[in-house]
Amino acid sequence: MADRFDAIPFPCRRVPEDAGLARLLGLYPQRQEGLWMQRTKILGGRLTGPQWQALAEVARRYNPETPLHLTTRQDIEIHDVRTDRVPQVQAALAEAGITVRGACGDTPRNVTVCPGSGVRSGCPDLGPLAWKVRRHLEATDGITALPRKFKISFSACPEACAGPWINDLGFVAERRDGRWGFRVIGAGSLCARPGTGIPLYDWIEPDDVLPLVSAAIEFFAEHGDRENRRRARLRHVRERMGDEAFRNGLDRGFAAERDASARPAPVDLLPPERPLDGRLTLTFASGDVSPAAAEALADLADGDDLAVRIGCHHRVHVFGRDEETVRAAVGAAAALSEAARRQASVVACSGARWCRRGLARTDRLADRIRERFAERLDPATTVCISGCPNGCAHTRVADIGATGGQVRAGGGREEAWTLYMGGGMGRTLALAEPVAARLPADEVLERIAVLADRA
Repeated sequence: MADRFDAIPFPCRRVPEDAGLARLLGLYPQRQEGLWMQRTKILGGRLTGPQWQALAEVARRYNPETPLHLTTRQDIEIHDVRTDRVPQVQAALAEAGITVRGACGDTPRNVTVCPGSGVRSGCPDLGPLAWKVRRHLEATDGITALPRKFKISFSACPEACAGPWINDLGFVAERRDGRWGFRVIGAGSLCARPGTGIPLYDWIEPDDVLPLVSAAIEFFAEHGDRENRRRARLRHVRERMGDEAFRNGLDRGFAAERDASARPAPVDLLPPERPLDGRLTLTFASGDVSPAAAEALADLADGDDLAVRIGCHHRVHVFGRDEETVRAAVGAAAALSEAARRQASVVACSGARWCRRGLARTDRLADRIRERFAERLDPATTVCISGCPNGCAHTRVADIGATGGQVRAGGGREEAWTLYMGGGMGRTLALAEPVAARLPADEVLERIAVLADRA
């Protein structure tokens, strides 16, 4: 097993027999025999026009019946890839400058950055700092053999769009006394038994981000549970130690890193030179992006005074000088017409459509919710549907969430759903509360109807 990023064989010549190495290459076997999910890693959800075009071409060539799939960490997944085609897909991605290294596995996952960073007025560009963090971690020995995955997010405004409360480290940019710095939240995670994070630092300088990341990774590597994967995240270290002891231990490591590290070049958080304050949010059904839609996004990403950013919940944001300009640009692309309609986002993980752990077809419930409530749910609402208790769609912090399972019925088994409401979407510490369990899909719709009527 490689313990450094540069030792991960990308693009691979064949699918590795070692499951751990396959995951480090962003590969998971699907429930369909002989087919794979290939996840990419897209820092901050930022793709160039040629990269969007390359993804469209990969989908058309290697799995034309299957759309590209957005994730909750600004990544894109390619599903239904035959085993013999995996090396070709990876080669095409590598040629386009898209990596898969560390998209899955016990390593730092994709660094997320809120979409407006470096684009909207008052939102400094955190992309260069996020890249520094990623490159620093990728050069760290042992980084591919952590106790479990490690997630980092950067938010460029107090709205905390990148969900700091559900990350191992969440940095929220703030301006005080004319200077930019960060409020830091950490040790949160979502799983079958989720828990949001805690405040770690009220303020740190931008130059201290790398030392803190290094200290947190080292602390996690030392204290993370390597025997029980269900209790192996940084949050579980905090829960075992207690919040105060956890903070003290992390703080000692942070101080040591600041003292020992060679100080890098100063980090400047710069506002956009030409703000693009017009925005149109594209909402893709179940996160599915057709090749034609990807090609349309490629054209927009190459457009003058336009920026395209993948968000965290099956949304893609298009920014321009003003809303009229953005609407005109998006309106010229027929492949984006449905996504451009004002609507709530219904996020669906792979579920039993693709995932071996999926217990329920998330896409089918998502389709029914969209069809029934297209005009009734507030467009700002996010509905998150997970196909098993792991909650990969962020069900437990959703405005409205549903977790799939199965119950015995008529001598067999059928899908049943647990319904949650009232989460903070990772922008706050609020978890969604359970409302009802063991519901058939019809009853889930009736419960949501009651909520929609109250709104």
